[in-house]
Amino acid sequence: MTSVLRKKIEAGAGIPPKILQCTEFWDALQVKVSAWAFDTFAAEFRAIPDARRVVAGNVAIGQLDGLLSFVFNAKFSPGICAVAIDQMGAGINAALRLQQATDDLDGITPLFRKLLFETPAIALWRTLAAGLTDHLVIGSQAPFSEYAQAAGGFDPAERYLMVGYTCSVSEQRCRFWVVYHLDHVQRRAAEFEHLAAQSRGSGDAKDRDALRASVKSSTILIDGVLDEISMTIGQCSRLEVGQVIALPDVDTASVSLRAETVNGAVDIGKCEMGVWKQQRALKLKTPILEPFTRELARL
Repeated sequence: MTSVLRKKIEAGAGIPPKILQCTEFWDALQVKVSAWAFDTFAAEFRAIPDARRVVAGNVAIGQLDGLLSFVFNAKFSPGICAVAIDQMGAGINAALRLQQATDDLDGITPLFRKLLFETPAIALWRTLAAGLTDHLVIGSQAPFSEYAQAAGGFDPAERYLMVGYTCSVSEQRCRFWVVYHLDHVQRRAAEFEHLAAQSRGSGDAKDRDALRASVKSSTILIDGVLDEISMTIGQCSRLEVGQVIALPDVDTASVSLRAETVNGAVDIGKCEMGVWKQQRALKLKTPILEPFTRELARL
């Protein structure tokens, strides 16, 4: 299936954008389902969903009734409502558990196939529930229940996220599903978004602190400017050693203190020239100018 076609299908599947874009949820699901498929079918499987859609509770029941399904009690599993597999998958599982060829399973009843898939169903639920603080993993059992005891009771007014996978095992293809209560997934997506925002904020603060420390420890060139004159490039080219340049407006009591920055020279204060311990010196007459300190404060 092309990515364009997949996007078109999912666009009409009723999945909120916040959930579709929650990579933390989908990445964790992919890793856990891949590991479970390998343990269950001994098959290398990159668990990328080939079906993701949101349906009403009664629609979900209609789809699950045609599959070999296990439903979970909301008291222990408020998010994961069901896992299900098609008859081909149940047959592959039965053949592996009984160490027989799938062609030799004609006499096995659907109930027996379901019993044989119970352990893998529990394993999948435990794997997915392990990372959820609101799911209670109890012993070696899973909290199986009827539809009415699941989160939302599969009521027609409730919505469910159905995630489907296709897995190839020994040239046979089977399909299985994981069903979530949509409200739970929306809460998870909001939690991930909040944590990401906190992480970005923390990272931004650290970056600002590092930048501020770096800037404060940097050195810049400070000049005391007595006066400025304008000359053409031609006049500059004719300057000679020993030539005297008049500075008629020089006032040693009014010297500009200037800093060289990446954006050019910036006046940062006013000072006067004098003598300090037989050396020429500059004495500040004003505080550092506000435009310069304001830029530093923004760091």
